[in-house]
Amino acid sequence: MDRQKQWSAPRRRLREMVCSRDGRILVAVGVGSGIEARLLHHALSDLDESGRIPDYVGGFIVFVSGYLCAAAHGVPDLGYILRSEIVRQTDTIEQASWLAALDRGNRPYPLGVDIDTGYGNEPSAVVLTVRQAHKQGAAYVQIEDQYAINKSCGHMEGSRGAGKSVCDLDEMMSCRLLPALSYAREQDDLLIAARTDARGALGLDEALRRAAAFAESGADMVFVEAPKGSAELERVAQELSGCGALNTANMVEGSGHTPFYSPRELHEMGFDIALYPVGAFLAAQHSASRYFATLFEARSGPHPDIPDQWFDRVSALVGRDQGTAWNSLFDDTPVSTAGKDEKK
Repeated sequence: MDRQKQWSAPRRRLREMVCSRDGRILVAVGVGSGIEARLLHHALSDLDESGRIPDYVGGFIVFVSGYLCAAAHGVPDLGYILRSEIVRQTDTIEQASWLAALDRGNRPYPLGVDIDTGYGNEPSAVVLTVRQAHKQGAAYVQIEDQYAINKSCGHMEGSRGAGKSVCDLDEMMSCRLLPALSYAREQDDLLIAARTDARGALGLDEALRRAAAFAESGADMVFVEAPKGSAELERVAQELSGCGALNTANMVEGSGHTPFYSPRELHEMGFDIALYPVGAFLAAQHSASRYFATLFEARSGPHPDIPDQWFDRVSALVGRDQGTAWNSLFDDTPVSTAGKDEKK
């Protein structure tokens, strides 16, 4: 790829993947930092170039998770994160994905962004959030029906530990979903995902009723959060099949709510999107915890969890060689001496 094409390579549009998936499942993977975004892009590029992407997978999405954004600030996902934080996180991950794509000579994977309840109960606040996330690179945004004041991660038992609360369906539609859809319909590269947390608060029947209403109103994706057990998960897949929106299954490793399934298993159940929002982050924190706990153990050589040459490998992944190569392009550029002359 020549340099001009590389610098101007277009973003891979989520809509393209949706239109061409032909019944295959889309896989969304959560990242919580720029380095994770770059690692994910390199890993997916390796799979693609070696022909190891399964034929039942129709594409990949990089997911900007509210849980991970909160964790990056050292706080739980209990409503501490505001619009500015998730927008900044989106910008960081979009840039890292773009840099990784330039490094590999391909295009970035589309971004999905968790905007929680929209950061405000008024339609204008939701539109502002959707617009800002879109400006920073979101190909879709995900908005939910939890009560805005005490919202929590979908796999937590509410901000007070006594269950979650959701707003009524009319409020979700008129103040959140419809304003988001109104903005998105003016764009050609933004989709809207509507999530309901009603399973934990009002039961699965109400959650399914809400998801169907979201699809009927024009949501591109629907998402019933935290069904309990395999039977409920299978029911979600069956009852929302053919609803007109892509049906999402959320897989949180170690959660006591929804059993964990692989992308292949979710595809066979009938889901359209498999979301893995926090797995890489959990694995990384496990490794970091072991490193901290064993730092002072007597041994020669580096920590056993760190492979040989891993410092150089990670440095390359975050763009050391890429930056050096870019800088070398301008070796013949004259260095300004204006500042030195002025001092004389």
